[in-house]
Amino acid sequence: MIKEIESLGVHIVLANGQPVIRGDRSIISPDLLASLKENRTLIIEHLKEQAAHGVERMEGIEQERSGIRRDMETGKLHVFGHPSSQWLMSQGWEWDKHRRRFMAPYPFDREDPHPSCMIGGGPKLTDDYPELMFEPRNEQAA
Repeated sequence: MIKEIESLGVHIVLANGQPVIRGDRSIISPDLLASLKENRTLIIEHLKEQAAHGVERMEGIEQERSGIRRDMETGKLHVFGHPSSQWLMSQGWEWDKHRRRFMAPYPFDREDPHPSCMIGGGPKLTDDYPELMFEPRNEQAA
């Protein structure tokens, strides 16, 4: 039944221990709605089981890390994941409204000229600059 409901683009969730239909209820046929009401306790049990398994699955999944990656060949900096704008700005990155993305400080952005194209080879990052720099995780925001 739940799969039939979901195939219509509607889903059932638990709100305060009660099943609630989310989406356009007018799509659900009267027969299917009556069947849902008859099997209310089974639906509640099923949704509680799903929620319990969902928590177990989330605990086993490593959260995606975000940060800045240095291309060892070119010395250019690239963003990976979804770092916060505040953290990028604290690293010296600036928002470019024309490109609609954050850009690394000149000449380390991916679109800046390659150092071999610059007179004297251009500025370089220090040798101790990390290849990967992760954004610190904010456990309170999660």
